[in-house]
Amino acid sequence: MPQKTLSTILIILGLAAVLIAVSIFAFGPDATAQAAAALNALVLGPQPVVEGFQHVNVDNELRFYSVYWFAYGCVLIATGGNLSKYLSRVPYLAAIFFASGVGRIVSYYSVGAPQELFTSLMGLELALPVLMAVLWRQVVRQRTSTLATD
Repeated sequence: MPQKTLSTILIILGLAAVLIAVSIFAFGPDATAQAAAALNALVLGPQPVVEGFQHVNVDNELRFYSVYWFAYGCVLIATGGNLSKYLSRVPYLAAIFFASGVGRIVSYYSVGAPQELFTSLMGLELALPVLMAVLWRQVVRQRTSTLATD
Protein backbone atom coordinates (compact mmCIF):
# COMPACT_ATOMS: atom_id res chain seq x y z
CA MET A 1 0.00 0.00 0.00
CA PRO A 2 2.78 2.55 0.73
CA GLN A 3 4.16 2.01 -2.78
CA LYS A 4 0.81 2.83 -4.41
CA THR A 5 0.31 5.85 -2.13
CA LEU A 6 3.82 7.15 -2.85
CA SER A 7 3.39 6.61 -6.57
CA THR A 8 0.08 8.48 -6.52
CA ILE A 9 1.55 11.41 -4.58
CA LEU A 10 4.48 11.67 -6.99
CA ILE A 11 2.24 11.61 -10.05
CA ILE A 12 -0.26 14.14 -8.66
CA LEU A 13 2.52 16.48 -7.52
CA GLY A 14 4.22 16.05 -10.89
CA LEU A 15 1.05 16.84 -12.80
CA ALA A 16 0.49 19.92 -10.65
CA ALA A 17 4.07 21.08 -11.28
CA VAL A 18 3.74 20.58 -15.03
CA LEU A 19 0.39 22.38 -15.20
CA ILE A 20 1.63 25.29 -13.09
CA ALA A 21 4.81 25.56 -15.14
CA VAL A 22 2.92 25.55 -18.43
CA SER A 23 0.51 28.16 -17.07
CA ILE A 24 3.31 30.44 -15.89
CA PHE A 25 5.21 30.04 -19.16
CA ALA A 26 2.17 30.56 -21.40
CA PHE A 27 -0.02 32.98 -19.44
CA GLY A 28 2.37 34.55 -16.95
CA PRO A 29 2.79 34.37 -13.20
CA ASP A 30 0.04 36.88 -12.43
CA ALA A 31 -2.67 34.92 -14.25
CA THR A 32 -1.37 31.70 -12.68
CA ALA A 33 -1.36 33.19 -9.17
CA GLN A 34 -4.91 34.51 -9.62
CA ALA A 35 -6.09 31.07 -10.78
CA ALA A 36 -4.33 29.41 -7.83
CA ALA A 37 -5.93 31.89 -5.43
CA ALA A 38 -9.35 31.13 -6.89
CA LEU A 39 -8.78 27.38 -6.38
CA ASN A 40 -7.46 28.04 -2.87
CA ALA A 41 -10.62 30.04 -2.11
CA LEU A 42 -12.68 26.92 -2.78
CA VAL A 43 -10.93 25.28 0.18
CA LEU A 44 -10.27 28.21 2.51
CA GLY A 45 -13.06 30.58 1.58
CA PRO A 46 -12.77 34.05 0.06
CA GLN A 47 -9.20 35.19 -0.44
CA PRO A 48 -7.70 38.61 -1.18
CA VAL A 49 -6.47 39.30 -4.68
CA VAL A 50 -2.90 38.02 -5.06
CA GLU A 51 -0.58 40.92 -5.76
CA GLY A 52 3.02 41.45 -6.79
CA PHE A 53 3.26 39.40 -9.98
CA GLN A 54 2.60 42.15 -12.51
CA HIS A 55 6.12 43.59 -12.57
CA VAL A 56 8.07 42.85 -15.74
CA ASN A 57 11.08 41.51 -13.82
CA VAL A 58 8.95 39.10 -11.78
CA ASP A 59 7.21 37.90 -14.95
CA ASN A 60 10.54 37.43 -16.72
CA GLU A 61 12.17 35.57 -13.84
CA LEU A 62 9.24 33.25 -13.14
CA ARG A 63 8.79 32.32 -16.80
CA PHE A 64 12.49 31.43 -16.80
CA TYR A 65 12.17 29.24 -13.69
CA SER A 66 8.95 27.65 -14.92
CA VAL A 67 11.03 25.50 -17.26
CA TYR A 68 12.80 23.97 -14.26
CA TRP A 69 9.49 23.43 -12.45
CA PHE A 70 8.24 21.70 -15.62
CA ALA A 71 11.32 19.44 -15.67
CA TYR A 72 10.90 18.63 -11.97
CA GLY A 73 7.27 17.71 -12.62
CA CYS A 74 8.24 15.43 -15.49
CA VAL A 75 10.78 13.63 -13.29
CA LEU A 76 8.14 13.22 -10.56
CA ILE A 77 5.69 11.74 -13.06
CA ALA A 78 8.30 9.37 -14.49
CA THR A 79 9.36 8.31 -11.00
CA GLY A 80 5.80 7.74 -9.79
CA GLY A 81 4.95 5.90 -12.99
CA ASN A 82 7.79 3.41 -12.57
CA LEU A 83 8.59 3.42 -8.88
CA SER A 84 10.19 -0.01 -9.07
CA LYS A 85 12.86 1.36 -11.38
CA TYR A 86 13.24 4.88 -9.96
CA LEU A 87 12.69 4.42 -6.22
CA SER A 88 16.19 5.73 -5.45
CA ARG A 89 15.17 9.17 -6.80
CA VAL A 90 12.50 9.74 -4.15
CA PRO A 91 14.70 11.08 -1.32
CA TYR A 92 16.30 13.58 -3.69
CA LEU A 93 12.95 14.70 -5.10
CA ALA A 94 11.55 15.07 -1.58
CA ALA A 95 14.63 17.05 -0.50
CA ILE A 96 14.28 19.43 -3.46
CA PHE A 97 10.63 20.04 -2.65
CA PHE A 98 11.42 20.51 1.05
CA ALA A 99 14.17 23.00 0.15
CA SER A 100 11.61 25.07 -1.74
CA GLY A 101 9.56 25.30 1.46
CA VAL A 102 12.67 26.33 3.38
CA GLY A 103 13.18 29.03 0.76
CA ARG A 104 9.73 30.36 1.61
CA ILE A 105 10.69 30.41 5.31
CA VAL A 106 13.82 32.41 4.49
CA SER A 107 11.68 34.84 2.50
CA TYR A 108 9.15 35.04 5.35
CA TYR A 109 11.82 36.11 7.82
CA SER A 110 13.73 38.27 5.34
CA VAL A 111 10.93 40.37 3.86
CA GLY A 112 7.77 39.46 5.77
CA ALA A 113 4.72 37.25 5.63
CA PRO A 114 3.32 36.54 2.17
CA GLN A 115 -0.35 36.32 1.35
CA GLU A 116 -2.25 33.32 2.69
CA LEU A 117 -1.97 31.35 -0.57
CA PHE A 118 1.81 31.26 -0.25
CA THR A 119 1.71 30.41 3.44
CA SER A 120 -0.48 27.42 2.51
CA LEU A 121 2.01 26.40 -0.17
CA MET A 122 4.85 26.67 2.34
CA GLY A 123 3.05 24.28 4.66
CA LEU A 124 2.53 21.82 1.83
CA GLU A 125 6.16 22.11 0.72
CA LEU A 126 7.36 21.32 4.23
CA ALA A 127 4.90 18.54 5.09
CA LEU A 128 4.57 16.59 1.85
CA PRO A 129 8.29 15.76 1.53
CA VAL A 130 8.24 14.30 5.04
CA LEU A 131 5.33 12.07 4.04
CA MET A 132 7.16 11.13 0.84
CA ALA A 133 10.25 10.17 2.85
CA VAL A 134 8.23 8.08 5.31
CA LEU A 135 6.48 6.23 2.48
CA TRP A 136 9.78 5.77 0.64
CA ARG A 137 11.31 4.21 3.75
CA GLN A 138 8.35 1.85 4.11
CA VAL A 139 8.68 0.75 0.48
CA VAL A 140 12.43 0.18 0.93
CA ARG A 141 11.77 -1.90 4.06
CA GLN A 142 9.14 -3.98 2.26
CA ARG A 143 11.54 -4.64 -0.59
CA THR A 144 14.35 -5.53 1.79
CA SER A 145 12.16 -7.97 3.71
CA THR A 146 10.91 -9.49 0.44
CA LEU A 147 14.48 -9.98 -0.79
CA ALA A 148 15.46 -11.52 2.56
CA THR A 149 12.67 -14.12 2.34
CA ASP A 150 13.42 -15.10 -1.27
